[in-house]
Amino acid sequence: MSNHLAAGGSGASIWLQELFRRHYTKVVTWCLRVAGDREEAYDLAQGVFVKAQRHLGAFRGDSKVSTWLYSITRSECLNYLKSRCLLDDALDDDVAEALPDDPESRPEHVFELHSSVLAARALLDRELTDTEKRVFILHYGDDVPLLTITRLLGLENPSGAKAYLVSARRKLARVLSRWRASERLIA
Repeated sequence: MSNHLAAGGSGASIWLQELFRRHYTKVVTWCLRVAGDREEAYDLAQGVFVKAQRHLGAFRGDSKVSTWLYSITRSECLNYLKSRCLLDDALDDDVAEALPDDPESRPEHVFELHSSVLAARALLDRELTDTEKRVFILHYGDDVPLLTITRLLGLENPSGAKAYLVSARRKLARVLSRWRASERLIA
């Protein structure tokens, strides 16, 4: 990053506007997962971007901008949880070891889950447009209402996010039908 950006010149303002435009939806989504409340998520996201602006000079370019922004988001979310007494700092190794072994955390289950997630992402990447994919993930993955997605993504078509969701579901249904048909041929 140039000294001009770090010094807070007009380049910094443009850079921050672009950072906000490109990453706001993702930051809100991360915050929503932690806060569980849309208004709290919006407040947290605002705090993230204020902190990003304040610490713009600290970004050295050693990592992706999204990684740097995620670390700020993570920090803000942890502070939020601590302030709400939802995160117990007293949980030490002895207490953690005393917790029952969760069968869902066995390595083979984690690997299967990870493989399934990668396959699902590849399918979405291959079959959907970027907007369809974003709408689909925000709605089904993060439970964001369609009207909110329409606003967050700045969709100007008459049906908003719903049109993209319907299109995505149709495309995925066709893929599923083709897959089922091929499975019947093999069996």
